[in-house]
Amino acid sequence: MTAASHAPSRPRPWEWLLAAAVVGLAGILAYPWGVSLITGLILGRPDRTNLIRLAVVATALVLTGGAAATLARLRPWRGWIGLGALAAFTIANVVVMIVSAADTPARPVALVLYVGGSLTVLWGLLLGLWPLPWWQRGAVLGGSAGVLAAFLGLIRIDGLSGDAEVVFGWRRDRLPAALPTTVVDTARAAGPPALEPGPHDFAGYLGPQRDGRVAGPLLDADWAAHPPREVWRRAVGAGWGGFAVVGGRAITQEQRGQREAVVCYDLDTGAEEWIHSDPVRFDSSYGGPGPRATPTVAGGRVYTMGATGRLTCLAADGTVVWGVDTVPGAVPPPPPAPEEAPAMETEPVATGALLAHGMAGSPLVVRERVHVSPCGTDGRSLAAFDAATGAEIFRAGTQRASYASPAFHAVAGAPCMLVFNEVGVAAHDPEDGAVRWSFPWGNDNFNNCAQPLVIDEHRVLLSTGYGTGSVLLDVSRDDTGAWRVAEVWRTRDFKSKFATPVRLGECVYGLDDGILACLDLATGKRRWKKGRYGHGQVLLVGDLLLVQTEAGPVILVEARPDGPVERGRIEALADKTWNTLTLAGDRLLVRNAVEAACYVVPLATPPAAPAARDPATPPDGL
Repeated sequence: MTAASHAPSRPRPWEWLLAAAVVGLAGILAYPWGVSLITGLILGRPDRTNLIRLAVVATALVLTGGAAATLARLRPWRGWIGLGALAAFTIANVVVMIVSAADTPARPVALVLYVGGSLTVLWGLLLGLWPLPWWQRGAVLGGSAGVLAAFLGLIRIDGLSGDAEVVFGWRRDRLPAALPTTVVDTARAAGPPALEPGPHDFAGYLGPQRDGRVAGPLLDADWAAHPPREVWRRAVGAGWGGFAVVGGRAITQEQRGQREAVVCYDLDTGAEEWIHSDPVRFDSSYGGPGPRATPTVAGGRVYTMGATGRLTCLAADGTVVWGVDTVPGAVPPPPPAPEEAPAMETEPVATGALLAHGMAGSPLVVRERVHVSPCGTDGRSLAAFDAATGAEIFRAGTQRASYASPAFHAVAGAPCMLVFNEVGVAAHDPEDGAVRWSFPWGNDNFNNCAQPLVIDEHRVLLSTGYGTGSVLLDVSRDDTGAWRVAEVWRTRDFKSKFATPVRLGECVYGLDDGILACLDLATGKRRWKKGRYGHGQVLLVGDLLLVQTEAGPVILVEARPDGPVERGRIEALADKTWNTLTLAGDRLLVRNAVEAACYVVPLATPPAAPAARDPATPPDGL
């Protein structure tokens, strides 16, 4: 008998398939492992669905790996099978990180530590496969576990970007200090001046007409020669709304610990003048904590919508006039806690009545009524309340609300309350809320955030993200008064996910999936797409665009049909910014979930000041 007769025979075809299965399952394992870990860190707890997926793939890998380690014909090939599995798992983890992680300073280190630390999982599941002494297998397992511990100890996850990418930060970076929920100031006893509107105040969401345009004064376009000057900067509580500015007061909504607050700041100094707060905290897994809406100032009062649907009317000094829960019982308030208690680490209890990211629509005051878009399960996406008393007047609609705010415009000669709900736009009769006409336009996520853009009396532009795009509608009425809604054109080349686009001449400008773009109104064709600013916001002042980038800086862009021209920038903020801009005269206010700042921006020769208009008064012609 020769020595060759004792050599193990070559593996059979099905055994090679088994080895290939080990390598393939190792590559597949990277996705459920990464999703389970990252989602768990964001939520502060394991996600059951992802854990089940991880367990299924891991079990299959253990079984196939164990078989490959014990089959006589495959034993000589264990090292190569293991190397193939390691290569597949490592490459898949690198791809997952590159695709799913936002570009931040911490990303390179996070990638190295995450990929190295993740080997703990694969090495442990295939521990019997490695052709090494057991002490060496244990040493490798312990070393990779140490790298994973370094990832968890050094890297912090700050939610998701507008592109749903994971935002990695450093744990060494200090979290914002706890902010007070009351103001101790003897001057408040006498009460601040009344909230009297001025000619260039910015009294609510997206400006006077809720369309992201400011008529004046016009800006000086040469920021190189005349740069904006920072007036003040301060820490603020979490939240994704903007500022309303009236009478030298800047008012916004914030999450301060366990309390949802409305804070009034002095426009000149940034000093807190008053704070109203409620024992409410909303926290979205991906959007983070805090209110989402912008206050509305009308008739000397402040109207706010909290993230859980709490609609509040405040006097000029911050005292409560009335309040109502527009979605009763949607999210119970947290139990009483000391002011110094740390922020909640876990997602709050929420019923199906609330939107996933909370109530984001800002109140609209028209004709002594406050209009909001509550998101109850009954599909009533528009509600009106008496501005003086808070008494409910009507609830209307047939579809659930989304994240846009109600708007008031004349369409085809009739005043309409426009609501961009979860499936499209609905035009309501402002008297009783009855739906006059509607048009379906949405996305698979049911997230419509941008405002309907009324081009003129007959044309309405709708734009949404998640791969859908924009559509231009022509709305008219026949001789009998029946409504007719016709589609003029549609395009996937202009997808406004967060930011409301603005119209200048026969062009529409906005952020198309985070890139500044220009759309021809007549044809629906895109003229250009340049400038990666992320999912921020835009504000049109004359023919100049103020672009709030998602990363924090503010860019001044000259809006031209033939292409954009950057005229300057300021490093206004340094963190993720989804909040809208506010421009009141020469004061530019910006904020995000961490800080706020006020700048004096240079003005061109200002035109004659327009007459002041109270936001409670309908626009001309209505």
